[in-house]
Amino acid sequence: MDMKQLLTFQMASKTLNFTKTAEILNYAQSSVTSQIKSLEGELGVNLFERLGNKLVLTPFGEKFQVYSNTIISQYQSAIDEINYDNNMTSTIVVGATESQCAYKLPKVLKELKILFPNVKVVIKPIHKHWEIQSELQSGKMDFAFSFRIDISEDLNLTVSRLSKGKLVLVSSPNNKATLNKKLTLQDLIEETLILTEKGCSYRNLLEDMLLDYQIKFNSTYEITNIETLKNCVKSDLGIALLPSEVVEAEVDKGQLKIIDWSHEEKQEIYHFISWHKDKKLTPLLNTFISISKNVF
Repeated sequence: MDMKQLLTFQMASKTLNFTKTAEILNYAQSSVTSQIKSLEGELGVNLFERLGNKLVLTPFGEKFQVYSNTIISQYQSAIDEINYDNNMTSTIVVGATESQCAYKLPKVLKELKILFPNVKVVIKPIHKHWEIQSELQSGKMDFAFSFRIDISEDLNLTVSRLSKGKLVLVSSPNNKATLNKKLTLQDLIEETLILTEKGCSYRNLLEDMLLDYQIKFNSTYEITNIETLKNCVKSDLGIALLPSEVVEAEVDKGQLKIIDWSHEEKQEIYHFISWHKDKKLTPLLNTFISISKNVF
């Protein structure tokens, strides 16, 4: 059974005339007859019968007419919605951490542009968990990407885990800490700790560890921009805890070194995507989620 057969049946059930159906659909009459017979063979019932010179629907035909109209209507709605998303100048508003904006989202947007070339996307760097919740629940933002440790439920939000990431402690290649194995945070206490902005998920993780071990660094900097932060680490101004993809290029080039420290179990972190539970997921939005899962 295919849509062509259903459309032919729908027209024939209205005209009750195969010749007229063929004219309207621009088919040969033999094609209309063949499609109806094929449909009847698949269903195992007669949909039409001849009473003298008149063509009428059988009881099975009348029942199937209701279902075929529903199927065709839903199919057309899907086509219309997809074409609407594809042709409209729609706008998707997305929030993400700075590192996700820089290292993950370009690939997502590249694939989205191929499928929906006219869609506009607004990207908002966002770090704080409460800001993400507020923006999604108010409808100001369609999706939010975030780093989190777990998948605990948020009020009125759907949260989907995309992939596992890793946090690494990095320093300049000139830093003596890179020469030692399995250092503890206590061993690094004389270092200057360079932190991302307050509320950032991986800063929270580090601060929780420091609190657990009752460790306080003597010197700290707070830098909100990731590139500036990395440049400070490269200049040997201090050490920083960052997602591995953020420093991958610098580590490969020998501009940064990963410090071997003893908290492996604390280095796992996850990428999540969130949206409001009541948001209507159009084909465009579902495609955005699907692409994000593939890229991440």
